[in-house]
Amino acid sequence: MNSPRCLAVMYHYVRRLGPMSREGIVALSPRDLETQLDILCAALEPIDWPTLWAWTQGRARIPDRSFLLTFDDGLVDHAATVAPILERRGLRGVFFVVGETLTARRMLSAHAIHLLLTNLGYERLEYELIRCLSNLDSDRDWGANLDSEAACATYPYEVPQVACLKYFLNMVLPAEIRRAAVNTLFELSVGSSARWSQSTYLNWDQLKELQDKGHTIGAHGHAHEPLGKLTAQQQRHDISSAAALLNEGLGRDIRPFSYPFGSFTGETEAICRGAGFAHAFTTERTWITAQCETMRLPRIDTIYVKDELEKEAATCVEI
Repeated sequence: MNSPRCLAVMYHYVRRLGPMSREGIVALSPRDLETQLDILCAALEPIDWPTLWAWTQGRARIPDRSFLLTFDDGLVDHAATVAPILERRGLRGVFFVVGETLTARRMLSAHAIHLLLTNLGYERLEYELIRCLSNLDSDRDWGANLDSEAACATYPYEVPQVACLKYFLNMVLPAEIRRAAVNTLFELSVGSSARWSQSTYLNWDQLKELQDKGHTIGAHGHAHEPLGKLTAQQQRHDISSAAALLNEGLGRDIRPFSYPFGSFTGETEAICRGAGFAHAFTTERTWITAQCETMRLPRIDTIYVKDELEKEAATCVEI
């Protein structure tokens, strides 16, 4: 009996940085991307997002074993490095963009933190961060330890102390305080957030070119906040803002969504559906099947591709 499965793969930075670092930017090199695409194409058949969407609507078929390429955060890497690689291979991807990168000239906190780690290292950044937070609110104990289990689950590629720091900043610290602290440290230790943002994120012209070449442009939230930790009103504002921005800048279309940090609730799903998004992608590590709910489609990180393909091959041999 035919039971198609699709492996959606998630990428972020794709740039020449050498081996994956334990601090700062964790990137896949262009050569490693090419190698991984060779492996994926040898084991599975590529599909684009419109095909996946039509399949989930019962209007099309997909190969028994396929893969879908997705790229989060709307980074300039995706136009400068990824798109030419995909074009040479005749592949199409889904590029999820964050609304604020197109409307505000400043670095998102998540990427500012990466650059702070690169410039300062973990220990110096932790020290400066606690000092900065104490100045913002001296009544709280900002140095309290965190349970590392959730942090390491969210950032499995990091050493525990860096995972805990990132988790504390992105998932625990109130957004207003985090932004104030990170922006202050960034301007002091890295440089102008406005100038860095111009060389970090895709602009409208690049997004339009990607769309014209047959790639799908989806939303990754408006402010890149963990939606599952926001109120319903905050979620509704963030998601509807992201939808409206893409409709205005790229034309009204059926688009997918990906949850920042993989954070969502049942309410988030309903809000995404109400905003007009056809699919929403999580960070759940498994394959897309016909049984998956359209607003919680799983994806695996690029670091797990080899493991997943080996497990799939072993399963096929057993059958």
